[in-house]
Formats: sequence, structure tokens, C-alpha cells
Amino acid sequence: MNKNIIHIALTIVATATLLSLDGCRRQPPVIEPNTKTDNGYSEHLANANKYIAQAEATSIQAYIARRNWPMTQMANGAWIWVYEQGNGRIVNADDSVTVSYRMEAVNGATIYEKVTDTLVAGHRQTMVGLDDALLGLPRGSKLRLALPSSLGYGIAGDGDRVPQSAILIIDAKIHQQ
Repeated sequence: MNKNIIHIALTIVATATLLSLDGCRRQPPVIEPNTKTDNGYSEHLANANKYIAQAEATSIQAYIARRNWPMTQMANGAWIWVYEQGNGRIVNADDSVTVSYRMEAVNGATIYEKVTDTLVAGHRQTMVGLDDALLGLPRGSKLRLALPSSLGYGIAGDGDRVPQSAILIIDAKIHQQ
């Protein structure tokens, strides 16, 4: 009887071993990656961004028209009016520049009454639109900017006074240094 039990046990072990070896020869199942795109999600986001940009451009143009400001649109989408040309050195990329400005929302609400900030021109810090506008202007210049939210503080705001997705109006002066 002991021989029969040993024989059955050896048969079970041999069968299990053969089955496991057979499983090793088989390829694991292949899971095909999802080759579908984002089901149009990117297109919807692009269309939403276009809509927002157009709505902001309309608001900015109406604001400018109400004030009769002779502003011109920059390549980046910001609007600028240099109402007093400075006589100092031209602001170039990598220059340290001190700027004082007043900021309001396009609805006329004051956000910051007076801010003085020193930045490195061309490094696209904080407000990209302000940074872009300073390049090429002489120090001592006074300017007004209308910035779509994408060139200001974006969809998040500044976490303090600048609201989310705010269109900003800035009255700035570049200091002589």
C-alpha cells in the first residue's frame, strides 16, 4: 500500500511538472495598447481655448474703445500703448529691470494700486505679457498694457488679489536704474 501511495504521489508530481513546463512554453497573453486617440478630447479643449481667447479679445477691444486709447496689438496677443517714451538705455533680454505699475481688471476693479517689481527681462517671469512688452523699450518709458489671462496670471490667478482667468490692464513705468 505504501508503494501505491508513493506511485500516486510521483504521478501527481510528474503531471504537475509537465503541465507547468507546458505553460512556460506558451506566450503570455498580449494586451493590445489602446490605439484610439483621446476621442476628440484635445479637439474640444482646443475649441474651448479658441472660444476663450476670442471672448477675451472682444472684451479687451471694447475696453480700449471705451477709453479711446491708441493701442496696438503685439504678436503675442497683448495690447500696448507707450504714452511717454523714455530716454534711457533700451531694455534687452537678461537686463535687470525695475518696473512700477498699477493693475486693474478689465471690469475696472483695482487689483493692485502700486507695485514695484524688479525682474530679469526676457525670462518670462510672473506676467509674460509685461515681460514681452518691456523688451526693446527705453528706460523711463510709461506704457499701458491690456493682457489676456494667458499672458497675465493664467487660469489660477495669483492666489491673492488677481482673480482666476483675469484680463489685466496695467499702467507701468520702467525705471531708469
